[in-house]
Amino acid sequence: NAPTPEQVAVIESPLRPLLVVAGAGSGKTETMASRVVWLVANDLVRPDEVLGLTFTRKAAGELSERLSARLATLREAGIWAPKDEDGAVVLDDVPTVSTYHAYAGRIVREHGGRLGVEAESRLRSEAAAWQVAHEAVVAFDGPMDGVEKAESTVTTAVVDLAGEMAEHLVGVQQVAEHLDAVVAALEVVPRGVTTRRSLPTEVREAVTVLRERRAILPLVESYHAIKRARDAMDFADQVQLAARIAMTVPQVGKAERSRFRAVLLDEFQDTSEAQLQLLRALFVSAGDAVPVTAVG
Repeated sequence: NAPTPEQVAVIESPLRPLLVVAGAGSGKTETMASRVVWLVANDLVRPDEVLGLTFTRKAAGELSERLSARLATLREAGIWAPKDEDGAVVLDDVPTVSTYHAYAGRIVREHGGRLGVEAESRLRSEAAAWQVAHEAVVAFDGPMDGVEKAESTVTTAVVDLAGEMAEHLVGVQQVAEHLDAVVAALEVVPRGVTTRRSLPTEVREAVTVLRERRAILPLVESYHAIKRARDAMDFADQVQLAARIAMTVPQVGKAERSRFRAVLLDEFQDTSEAQLQLLRALFVSAGDAVPVTAVG
């Protein structure tokens, strides 16, 4: 299918930062593939200088297949041939396509030692992470006043909260201080005329939930401690650690920017602070910034 005028504008955009806002089923993957072909065909980048990141392994596979097919078509038509820096034709010149988590995992494996993280730390699945969190819940003997949920419910809450904290690059102490401040503010909400002795129902329910969340923070700390003792991490830990590495070790970003000259982000999740800071530190926050095309 011929691209629409909007797709053409994206495909033929100069090599500069670009944000593309598009809904489901609007041809985002095809447009990204066509943009890479346009950049390569016009000698703006070599295929191996392109990094494509997307959210799922399925989407990464589809994008990789499309890129390979389009570049093969260019080559067969005699429009373009992959060459190295000396001008010699090469056969394995292909873009790097990965998921965000897999890319973060590579950063951690290659550079984690700079932050004292073992390169061979075991990545645990969601089910395995839940089991570790359950160990922390069962073994905890501290106060749990106000938490009346079942062990399984508390375990799930620990995993979810730990994941959100990693995504937002915050620690247990920061979350505890924030929750204390919010609860303190809610507890002085003026009482209504007919409920002088109690808070409004909605506020009272919110305070109950926040106190429960505050109460499980020690469990989150125990969960982290077990993972550290076993040199284990989950997917959220991977992105968090990769972001910390990128933000604190400038050489990592320099190396990635020397490798890639164009970065395409599919299904970019701007709600993940860790993902945002990882990519910003690697490709944007430097004098040799790499043009990023973010599609979301």
